Amino acid sequence: MTIIEAVILGILQGLTEFLPVSSSGHLAIGKYTLGMQDIDLLFDVMLHVATLMVVLIYFRHRVFLIIKAFFGIFLKRYQKDYFENKRFLWGIIIASIPTAIIGLLFEKYLLVYFSAIIFVGYALIVTSILLVISDHFQGRDKIDTPRSIIIGIAQGLAVTPGISRSGTTIAVSTILGIERQEAAEFSFLLSVPAILGAMILQIKDVQVIESTMLVTYGAGMIAAFISGLVVIGIMMEFIRKANLKVFAIYCLLLGLAVVIFL
Repeated sequence: MTIIEAVILGILQGLTEFLPVSSSGHLAIGKYTLGMQDIDLLFDVMLHVATLMVVLIYFRHRVFLIIKAFFGIFLKRYQKDYFENKRFLWGIIIASIPTAIIGLLFEKYLLVYFSAIIFVGYALIVTSILLVISDHFQGRDKIDTPRSIIIGIAQGLAVTPGISRSGTTIAVSTILGIERQEAAEFSFLLSVPAILGAMILQIKDVQVIESTMLVTYGAGMIAAFISGLVVIGIMMEFIRKANLKVFAIYCLLLGLAVVIFL
């Protein structure tokens, strides 16, 4: 893999991780198109580290409050922070449980049976349908335990390449009546434990690579970070305006193109 190819895949990861168009699906299509299906697992891990850093930086204020709320469970000095932010704290914890269970039990099978490029196309079409449906909902509710469980299940199923994780969790959240701004913020923050969990599972299979490849991999990581940082704010605006149809059309057209031509 060349530096240019790494940068292309990094930009794909950074853009599509936060747009509701499936980063895993785009990476699969990108690798297939470039003839690079045998890329080392470490590269994927590094790209996920880059997008994880984007979430932590963009939502740093909320992340800091959630960390303080966690310590508020045990320390009296942070109890005020706990009561003010416990809804997000417990929502993320509760939603992560079904995601982890599905990931541990079914991820291998989902990736084996649905990673063929034609299935990626069909999954993108499913994502487009979800996005169109979600645009018709304008909820006013907040995150609670029952909704967190359902969102966590949806995130677990979105491991299928072509099914957008962010698109699925945001769509399901809005359909459940959650206010759109909260749905978006919750979706992106929920990606933190999901990405960390996936990294932990993958890291054991990472193989040692030549030191010269670290520059190439690092270029991909930087590209993913910069593109992700640019896109995440734009995506928040689209969600607030309930205007995801443009991404639905994109997913539909791309999905049809993959099914017909690849």
